[in-house]
Amino acid sequence: MNTHLHSLMRWTAAEVCAFGATTASGQLRISINSLTADSVQVFSEDALVAFDLKGATVTAKGNAVQTNGSSYRMPITEIYLGPSKFTGLAGGILKGGATGSALLISRESEVTGKRIGVTLANFRIDYHRKQVLADVTPTGGKTTADQAIYNFKVLRPMVLEPNAQGKFALEEVLGDLRFTPETIASLTAALELDEVAVAVISDIDNGKLVQKIDLTLRAPARTAPYVPL
Repeated sequence: MNTHLHSLMRWTAAEVCAFGATTASGQLRISINSLTADSVQVFSEDALVAFDLKGATVTAKGNAVQTNGSSYRMPITEIYLGPSKFTGLAGGILKGGATGSALLISRESEVTGKRIGVTLANFRIDYHRKQVLADVTPTGGKTTADQAIYNFKVLRPMVLEPNAQGKFALEEVLGDLRFTPETIASLTAALELDEVAVAVISDIDNGKLVQKIDLTLRAPARTAPYVPL
């Protein structure tokens, strides 16, 4: 585990006692929804072109907020700590989550003229599998929980550095976001994609995820899982 992450783990013992809960797998879940901590999905130009190919749009839902034409900010609500073969017995951050945030990818059906799409919600980053997971729900369909949606590469490990205000914050960048085969299948079915569109989304880098954690407090983000209406 990067030594800078220990700053977050040691934020204060009181917070761990107040907000920590051990999961069935022995991981320690710590709520950080009151910290200034965000995960920002920045879609690549290739991803935006792929959306335009079929007239698809991306809409922020729940806690998520669109900050510009290609970026969506989602509050980080929890982290999971624990030992593993990757972190050793001392343990480290195994996962991070943005519960309550969602992105709806939708378009008009060329068959029925109705709006169709798929919602990706309650995002989690699995650092050891190097995958981003989410609850995947096609419009009017059943939810697949914890589906791996992206494989990623670590472009910049978590580091501690001063922000624009001169205060220190943790930041990392994950990139080369590639749809997993199961998510390509989900998008193909939900968005009624043809072979050309499937070939495009199977080959593109969807952009990057930027995680920033400022060790200051803010109004707590909602932690209830987002459920599509």
